[in-house]
Amino acid sequence: MEIPLFLRKRDVSPEPAPEASEGDDEDDFAETRDLVLDTELPGARDTLDSSPLPSDRVLFPGDCGELKGETRRALVALLAGPSVDGERQPKLWRVLKRDEAVLRSRLSDLFLELAVDDENQTAFVRQVAQHGETDIPILLRRQPLTFLQSAGLLILRAALASSSAAGQRAVVGGAELIADLAAYEDPAKSDKARFAKQCSAVVEALKKVSILRPIPGSSDRYEVSPTLALLVSAEQLEAFTRTYERLKQRRCALGSQG
Repeated sequence: MEIPLFLRKRDVSPEPAPEASEGDDEDDFAETRDLVLDTELPGARDTLDSSPLPSDRVLFPGDCGELKGETRRALVALLAGPSVDGERQPKLWRVLKRDEAVLRSRLSDLFLELAVDDENQTAFVRQVAQHGETDIPILLRRQPLTFLQSAGLLILRAALASSSAAGQRAVVGGAELIADLAAYEDPAKSDKARFAKQCSAVVEALKKVSILRPIPGSSDRYEVSPTLALLVSAEQLEAFTRTYERLKQRRCALGSQG
């Protein structure tokens, strides 16, 4: 199983962080920041020659763009990833839905498509599939997952499906996920400490690709990103689960023979 590399958060050069005052909320992931609307910006700033910018479509000297500022910012947010969450970014979501047609058009120019789940108010950009004889350049790379990472992804997708059916957001604990991964331990191997480290690494890997999103104020509770429902459909979940169950049973059978 593979996961789009563009879901990985961009590394930011470390800067000295100000000391947090008591009661400050943590901002653990960039996607909590909402869009700045054109109406919220101060008056047009002067250009270098002190002449004012004439409209919300001329945002800097030499600007040849055709889109409004907030539409461009929505496009940049989609390209920067990992996803748009309407619950955390209501202004960005409203602009995305209002300008969905033009955003899809601009993304198509880059051989990309917009995946949108209106029910869960989540969206992200993905590479279009190769089609016929068309030579489609690849802008977004993919990163293969290990067996345990894929198993963790399926566990989280099942949790997301269960929570969605109940009309709730999926929240899991890191220790809980590690315990569930124990079912996939190879019985032929007896290095428990190594397996425990591998399971902990799964949690870290899924945090890095923003499938697990830290909950502010909690050291071991995470929200499962609704984006996962777009990455792995219900049909794919069922098929992948059957495959992994067979692999798990085969491992157990080989372990018992040993």
